[in-house]
Amino acid sequence: MISFNDAKERAQGMLETNELADAAAANVEIVRMMGVRMIFSRLTIDVRKALNAAVKNGRLGHLKKEHLRPEAYFHPNAKANAMDERDKILRESIEAIRKVCA
Repeated sequence: MISFNDAKERAQGMLETNELADAAAANVEIVRMMGVRMIFSRLTIDVRKALNAAVKNGRLGHLKKEHLRPEAYFHPNAKANAMDERDKILRESIEAIRKVCA
């Protein structure tokens, strides 16, 4: 797994050398290189369509948003990492709420 910036640079290089067809394919490759990508905000329609198509093809996995757990797209081999990261974010959110309410 690599950082977002490194994955983005590699995907841009792949676009320049025509290894990837378009920006939508680049978004899928970025998620595959990163291993896990948490989604905290809205995605554009093109990006969401590309990611969901990759899920249907089996190139990516997807976990829906549940209460305080964010939505996640992940490499099929990184499902455990995605679940762990979502649980970590859940615990951090609960702790933040606890501090505010105390």
